[in-house]
Order: sequence, then structure tokens, then C-alpha cells
Amino acid sequence: MELKKQPDIYTQLLAFQKLGISIKKDKRNPHFKNDYASLNEVLDKVKDTLNGLGVFIIQRPKEEGLETALYHPESSTRLVGIVPFINATDMQKLGGAITYARRYALVSMLALEDEDDDGNAASAPAPTPTVRR
Repeated sequence: MELKKQPDIYTQLLAFQKLGISIKKDKRNPHFKNDYASLNEVLDKVKDTLNGLGVFIIQRPKEEGLETALYHPESSTRLVGIVPFINATDMQKLGGAITYARRYALVSMLALEDEDDDGNAASAPAPTPTVRR
């Protein structure tokens, strides 16, 4: 008799990824003139589906940054990541950092398809200086 393996956080995340969920850029940043997927868009696309797979999300600010945890209580397994708060020198900046960290943590932990315009620009190679003689 073959024993059937109980699902854990990893088998449930595999089932989630097989669904091919993608997020849409539903907001516009007028300062940088780019579109982005809001935290509400990300949560709308993932929360109910994860809950249906027996996985829930907890995101909480800690001293070292935002801790995001995906829990599968049936198997007592979890996946945890921390995104540090950078340049959060006052409450308004901290609030913005928390929102960004919540969104980016979920997008990365769940391997969601999201084109990151401002991240691509930040990681683009610097132009090579032209040497004139």
C-alpha cells in the first residue's frame, strides 16, 4: 500500500503557480510616469486562491523590516521572507515603505508575473561615458 503524502506549503505553492495567475498594472505613478500593480491588485488576485489552497498570508512590520509569511496550518509549514525598510526616516516614508514591501514581498514569494518598470530602470547598466579626443 502506497502512502499518500500530505500537502505542505511547497505543494500548495506549486498548485498556486500552476494556475498561472498574473497581475495587472492598475495604477499610474505621475511622478515617474510609470504604471504599476497596486497592493490591492496583488491581494485581489492571490488571497482567495491561496486561502482556497489552505494557505494564508501574514505581513507584519518588525525592526529589521517587513516580515511576510505564507502559512499552511494543516501541515504546520511556512515560508518566511523579510524586506528591509530603506530610507524610512519618518512615519509617511515608513507607511510608503510598508506598502511597497508588502507588494514586492508577495510578488516575489509567489513568483507572480509583474513587469517592474522602475526596477528595470534602476538595474539598467549605466551608459558608457564617451571619450572625446
